[in-house]
Amino acid sequence: MHDIRFLVLLLEGFAAISGLYYYQKKPTDKAVGFFSYFLLLTFFVESIGLFPAAIYWNEELHHLKETFLYTNYWLYNPYLIISFVVYILYFTWNISNKKIRQIIHSGLIFYTIICIGNLIFSDVFFQSNSVVTYLLGSFFLLGVIFYYYYEILLSSKILNIKREISFYISFPALLFFLTTTPIFIYYKYFTSKSPEFVELSSMVLITMNIFMYGAYSIAFLSLANKRKPTFKNIKNAF
Repeated sequence: MHDIRFLVLLLEGFAAISGLYYYQKKPTDKAVGFFSYFLLLTFFVESIGLFPAAIYWNEELHHLKETFLYTNYWLYNPYLIISFVVYILYFTWNISNKKIRQIIHSGLIFYTIICIGNLIFSDVFFQSNSVVTYLLGSFFLLGVIFYYYYEILLSSKILNIKREISFYISFPALLFFLTTTPIFIYYKYFTSKSPEFVELSSMVLITMNIFMYGAYSIAFLSLANKRKPTFKNIKNAF
């Protein structure tokens, strides 16, 4: 299990490097550059998040079990807010309807205020993952992604969908958050009562992480050197 988690960490780092490589090849795609730096942040956060496991498996570090370092909720709760904000912003930048974009930006402000308030005025910050952050963020993000798909269907982008990097980012993200949201909602109720649930949910999270970051890496590397066809080339193809 620990070897698989280390594989996930390596994939996260590789996805970040692949995204930065794509951005180097296509520096005009600022949204991908922004998203790639976020993936790099994810890699560092996940690296720090391994501290509790390191403390557990190394006897010389057992004195740290009484400190905040033995849990990582204080690390992941703020990161979750940042994560949803980045994902939503990324897909918002790929939406052309200005009115919808303004609505999303306003919604992001309210979402951030609610999530930060929940961390401050509840006991969740050091004790568990914030269900409020994950549940609201997931529904918000899924709504943005579905609208992004709706806009693609109504625009000429559908003719060039195979070269749209945002499409290849959207599908793994959509599947990941659809799958993991129920786990985050119920996880805190089963951590001590059902070890089978904990083991199953851990495997699902690991599998979905491997799928998502693997898909990102493949998409970045495969599209980095491909050019989007011009309108003239599309017209000639017909």
